[in-house]
Amino acid sequence: MNLSQMLYEMCHDILSPADIKAISKSRGFSDKEATSRSLFENVFLSSVGVEGAMKTLTDAERAALHLLRLEDRVVDVTFFERLYGGKGAGMRAYGTFTQQYRTIFDAVQRNLIRKGVLVVAEARTNSPTKTKMELWRYRFPPEFGPFLPPLVHPGVRSDQAGSAQADSLRADLLRLVQDKPGGAVPRRPGAVHLGASGLTIGTRPFSAAAVRDWRQAAWEAAILRASLKGDGLGGGYPAAAMYTGYLLPDNEYRAPSPLPAVLYAFSQLAPDAWIAADGLDTLLDVLYAGPGHPASATMCQTGWENGLLVRYRADGKDYYRVAGAAVAPADDGPEGPDGPEGPEGYLPAVDGTVFVDLEKVPYEALDLLNRIADLKAEDGRLRVMPSVARMVDTLDLLREHALLRYLKAHSADFRAVLERLDAQWGKLIIHENLLVARVTDLSLRVKLQQAFDGTDGAPSATLVPLSGDYIAFPRARLGDVEKVLKKAGHVVKAVRAT
Repeated sequence: MNLSQMLYEMCHDILSPADIKAISKSRGFSDKEATSRSLFENVFLSSVGVEGAMKTLTDAERAALHLLRLEDRVVDVTFFERLYGGKGAGMRAYGTFTQQYRTIFDAVQRNLIRKGVLVVAEARTNSPTKTKMELWRYRFPPEFGPFLPPLVHPGVRSDQAGSAQADSLRADLLRLVQDKPGGAVPRRPGAVHLGASGLTIGTRPFSAAAVRDWRQAAWEAAILRASLKGDGLGGGYPAAAMYTGYLLPDNEYRAPSPLPAVLYAFSQLAPDAWIAADGLDTLLDVLYAGPGHPASATMCQTGWENGLLVRYRADGKDYYRVAGAAVAPADDGPEGPDGPEGPEGYLPAVDGTVFVDLEKVPYEALDLLNRIADLKAEDGRLRVMPSVARMVDTLDLLREHALLRYLKAHSADFRAVLERLDAQWGKLIIHENLLVARVTDLSLRVKLQQAFDGTDGAPSATLVPLSGDYIAFPRARLGDVEKVLKKAGHVVKAVRAT
C-alpha cells in the first residue's frame, strides 16, 4: 500500500467530518478545502500548517515521528504502544487485540491523525480472524520530514575539536608493516589483514564502508557488554520491543540496534553543537518502548571509546557529537577523501616506487588503492604496485580521479599499465552466453550464413564469422544451429572448455 493509495482512502473513506474539521483547524486549511474531500486530499501533503502542527506535539511524539521518518515504512497500531502504552508497554497479554489497543488507537487518532501529521488506511486481508484494529496502517509522509523539530537540542555550542580516542584501526594498519615474519607475535590479532587478496577488515575487503561498519559493530558490542554487566543501565537490554509494529517481512531478521537512530539524532546537530548524554533519553525511551534500556551516558561513553563520538568537557559536564567517520564513509581527514595535501601528502614516491604513509592516508584513499593496486609490506612500509586485473574492473569509474593521475605521474609502472589499458580500451569486448563452433566445410558455412542472414541480405545479427574456421552465436540459438547441421547431414561434436 503506497502513500497515494493510503491518502486517498483516508480522505475519502476513513475520516469523519469531525476528523476533517479538526485537521483543517490544526493545519489552517480554508473552509473550501475543509468542505471538499478532493481539495482536502490535494492540500494535505502540502507544507501548509505542518510546522505549526508539529509544535503542538510532545517530545516523545516527535521522537516517534523521527523514527518513522528514518524507517520510511508503514506501521500498525502496536508501534504506538511505545508512546501511549504507559508502564505496561510491551507487556499486553490479556483481552482481545481490540481490547488491548483501543486506548492506544484513540490516542493516535486524537494526538496525531487529528493534528494532520500522519496518514492512516485499512489493509486488505482474506483472513476471517483479523479484526479491524489489526488492519489499521499508519505512515508518516516524507514531505513532512523537513518540518519536524530537531530530535535533540544542543547543550552547548563550541567550535573546539574536542577529544577523540586513538584510532585503533590505524594502529592495526601500522602493525601490518611493523610486524616482521618470524618476529614476535602481536599481543592481539588486529582487525585489518594484508594477504594475496589485498587488505581486508574482518572478513570483508577493506573499504571506507567496511571501516564504518566495523566501528559501529564494535560500538554495538560494547553497549551489549555493558548491558550484560549491568554497567550504568536502567534495566536489561529489552531489544524485543524495538521493532514492535514495524511489519517486517517474515523472512527478514534485523538485529536490534540503537545505533541507526542514535547516529541519525547526532547527524542533525550543527557543526558547532554538542549534546549531553541525557539529551538522548527521550529518543531511547521511545526506541526501546520504555525506560529499561542502556543508559545514555554509557552509550555515549562507549561511542567515544570506539572512536565514533568526540567529547567536549564544559563546566564539569561531558558533551558529545559524532566523529566524521561515523556519518561519512571517510576517516578523520578534515579536507575530504584526498586529505589536506592531496595524494602527495600520503603517497611518497621514492625513485618511482610509491609507498603509503599509513599515518596520514585517508581511509577513502586506501579503499581506492585496495581496488586498483597490489599492496605489499616492504621494509616497514606499504608499497603500492599496479594490478591490471583490479584496474580493469574499476578504471572506467576512476579514470579522472586525482589519485590515479598522481600515480601515473610519479610511477613508471603505473604509467605503463595505464597507457596500455588506455590503448586497448574499447577494443576488447567480453561476451557472455556465446558459443563458438569450428566449421571446416565451406559449403556448410555458406548454408549456416544463409539460414541466419538478416532481412534484405543484411549481415546476420545471430551468427558472426570469426577468423579461421570459427563462427560465434548466442547460446539460445544452439537448437536452431543444430537443426541446420543435421539437415545437411553433419554431426555435432561438443568440446567443453575448462
